[in-house]
Amino acid sequence: MKSIMLAVAGGLLLSVAASAQNSDAETRAIVDAYMTHYSAAEFDAMEAYMAEDVVFVDPTATGLGEAGLAHHSRDEIMAALREFASQNNPIGLNFEWDTVFESNDRYVFMGRVNATYPVQQEGMVFRWSAAQTTVIHMRDGLVVEQYDFADYEGAEQVLVSEE
Repeated sequence: MKSIMLAVAGGLLLSVAASAQNSDAETRAIVDAYMTHYSAAEFDAMEAYMAEDVVFVDPTATGLGEAGLAHHSRDEIMAALREFASQNNPIGLNFEWDTVFESNDRYVFMGRVNATYPVQQEGMVFRWSAAQTTVIHMRDGLVVEQYDFADYEGAEQVLVSEE
């Protein structure tokens, strides 16, 4: 009887562990899709991944006061992203992540942003490149917090071939 109970308990533990791994893999796939859209400046596509009460904060953003940038709802974030796209017409944010890890439902992306924008000069684009860390907090398969930290003051700003 003991061996049957141990076998059942072991099976349940394995089942829970497998379920958690599947859930982790599904959440990671959602985060990766969200970040792919963010990198491609496909802001409208990001909306489906955001909780209604999502928070987007960039305390390192310059020119916006001491607190930096903060938006406190999906509607507010989407309005800000659409305004940014309308004013700047980004080709892409083109993130390159050197390090990505998950801890406590937070997905940490560390690397660079290499945003490109159109210019009048044929065959060229403007590139704004800086070190960046983005932290995405997930709950129930949705983004509930996004924190961006970029080296605005140390950003490289150059014209490059649009290759």
